[in-house]
Amino acid sequence: MNKIKNKLRKITIVQILIFLILAVYCPFSTADEISQPQENMISETENNSDITILSKHAILMEQENGQILYEYNAHEKAYPASTTKLMTAILTLENCNLDDEVIVDSNALLGIPKSYTVARLQPQEKITIDQLMHVLLIPSANDAANVLAFHIAGSIEDFADMMNKKAKEIGCENTHFTNPSGIHDDNHYSTAYDMALIGNYASKFDTIMEIAKNTTYSLSPLPTGVARTFKATNTLITPKNQYFYEYATGLKTGYTDKAKSCIVATAKKDDVNLLCVILGGDKTEDKKAQRELDCKTLFEYGFNNYEYSNLCEENSLVDKSRINELPNNIENVDITYSKTLHLMVPINNAYTTEYNLNSNINLPIKKGDMIGTVIYKFNGNSFKVDLLAANDVYPIAMNGENNLFIILLVALILILLITLVKKKNRKRESRYFKRSLY
Repeated sequence: MNKIKNKLRKITIVQILIFLILAVYCPFSTADEISQPQENMISETENNSDITILSKHAILMEQENGQILYEYNAHEKAYPASTTKLMTAILTLENCNLDDEVIVDSNALLGIPKSYTVARLQPQEKITIDQLMHVLLIPSANDAANVLAFHIAGSIEDFADMMNKKAKEIGCENTHFTNPSGIHDDNHYSTAYDMALIGNYASKFDTIMEIAKNTTYSLSPLPTGVARTFKATNTLITPKNQYFYEYATGLKTGYTDKAKSCIVATAKKDDVNLLCVILGGDKTEDKKAQRELDCKTLFEYGFNNYEYSNLCEENSLVDKSRINELPNNIENVDITYSKTLHLMVPINNAYTTEYNLNSNINLPIKKGDMIGTVIYKFNGNSFKVDLLAANDVYPIAMNGENNLFIILLVALILILLITLVKKKNRKRESRYFKRSLY
């Protein structure tokens, strides 16, 4: 019985020692996450209470990050009319060279309603891609769109398939094209949001932006001697027009009886590039164009109410004093931002900063480990950045008091082991002595 008690006592001592060592090397926490929102200046507010939009659909986008600054019925399906031609321009530049020559296919000139704009292209006429791009984007020539579609895909239908595939690649979710020009078709539709994605993608092509800022263009005269000179449909870039806007840089207009007035417009002021989309514009009671008025309203709103700000910078240290409570395992970790977040934020307005730190991370922590996130919120939008460990943290730093603690633990274990061995040896010697007496 005593032997069993002694063994149990030895096992208990060893278990306690093991537990102490593990407690030092492997601190733990059962919580999953600590979420702590921080306020910057004042609480977030809605951004569109002071805007009046006249058209049916509108959106304002900052172009550097694709950040949405304002939207109104932006995800409702609508007819895009000739703003469709931006997709045609994109596919043209991705599949052709500007100096390529095209022979006009007579089949490409069929099916265009008489009321729609054309460049009066002639069957078998030889023309360059560059020329077709100019008449596509400046006067919005529908025959040019068809000629490009036939040249690239062989038919309108096959080109429409290419358009829809590209729209999905860009991120469009509610767009379906049936032709390259925007000629009305009930199954040819998009949304202001999707057209903003397409417009922003198109604006990355210098060729498109250079062509779109021109107000006039000419092709060689017809064989009959009739001139082919065209004017831009975009009044925002047309000097002396009542709707001229000094910061406008493009991009593409559209109109059909069912779509009404549409535009994908761009503007630049200082270092800020904005894009707005208006679909379903009409006339005001005093016969002014809602499309152009809405563009100016949105551009002025963006330029006057937002400014760029670096909310955080890659590799810069997080000010941990802003975090109310740090998990134990993260107390000795320097925290950095994984990337720079350069956004347009409301001037004199608020955004919230929410730190979400993982509190179930066991040591050791390695430099570069993700230990949480920070989320910036304003105007209903959220922007997330990962937080990374900037240094290694091990269970016990090999210095100071911890060093002494380890030495004492090791010494204690050695003493216990020596004591147990000596005790065992004494018992063995005692038994041997007793036997020798007999």
